[in-house]
Amino acid sequence: MWLAPFSFGSEPAPDQPQPGQCVPVHNDFELALALFILVGMVVSYLPQHFRIIHKGTSEGISPWFLLLGAISASSTFLNIVILQWRVILCCKVLSLGPCLESTLGIAQLGVQFVMFGLVLVLYLIYYPSYKIVAERALPHVRHTFSFWPAPSEEWALSLIIANVVAIHLAICVVITMALLTFVGGPENGWTSAWATFLGITSVTLATIQYVPQIHRTFKRKSVGALSIPMMMMQTPGAALLTISLALRPGANWTTWIVYAVTGCLQGTLLIMCLYFHFWAKSHGYDDFHAAEREPLLAEDGSAPRVDGYTVARNPEANVSTSNP
Repeated sequence: MWLAPFSFGSEPAPDQPQPGQCVPVHNDFELALALFILVGMVVSYLPQHFRIIHKGTSEGISPWFLLLGAISASSTFLNIVILQWRVILCCKVLSLGPCLESTLGIAQLGVQFVMFGLVLVLYLIYYPSYKIVAERALPHVRHTFSFWPAPSEEWALSLIIANVVAIHLAICVVITMALLTFVGGPENGWTSAWATFLGITSVTLATIQYVPQIHRTFKRKSVGALSIPMMMMQTPGAALLTISLALRPGANWTTWIVYAVTGCLQGTLLIMCLYFHFWAKSHGYDDFHAAEREPLLAEDGSAPRVDGYTVARNPEANVSTSNP
């Protein structure tokens, strides 16, 4: 039977817990499992980070996938912070070891958010350069100042998504800390309702998180910058993480079900990527060969079109030629 890292009395823990109200309970199996998942979570994301950096491109990754994933991860992290707030308060009266052991569930979700957030950052840094600057195909719909090339639609969308993620995180952190500081912990109705809202938001977004990426990968018929080793580690890891989080003190179904859902969807994406990888390899292509990719030149010899724009291969040349 599961033994929680802390045993609380029948009365709610006050804001300033006393040593007698926070009794550490050590469990070797739970500690080993939590540490294994925490380290494995970091290691599993490294192949994705390395692949984007090594290939020098984030082509093939859906910005909608990153938006949904980042908001879902941050919501799940703040959800468990609220639900385990009494455990966090117990760190005031406990030594470092028991405190760290009891908050490993929070650390797991915090690391998950940070590592996924790094994928979003690398996506922006290594966004394909030929898709960044583009001009409207027709002269009469170009930017008023033609020496300011219009960005491609997907690049503009990516910048909006990055801002939405940052603003959402800031607002949710402020609300969470305000409730915990001035209203109370999860035993308070308003705080509990906010935690449930964050959990439901996370579950909802995680349910559809992989849909844009599955659609993008299926449309491209190629793996792109996605890391197969990452998915091979994370898909079974999602099952372990689900079990670990479900056993954490104070956590409920809104905390762990998100990883059960994403594990199934990520498994679907993994199977798809494995198929396209071996298909491309058997036909002499690399993972970036995409059926949706535009040709180097259009039929009339002009520059290719990306998202309704004509790509400006040489922006400086456009500056000099567009203003005679």
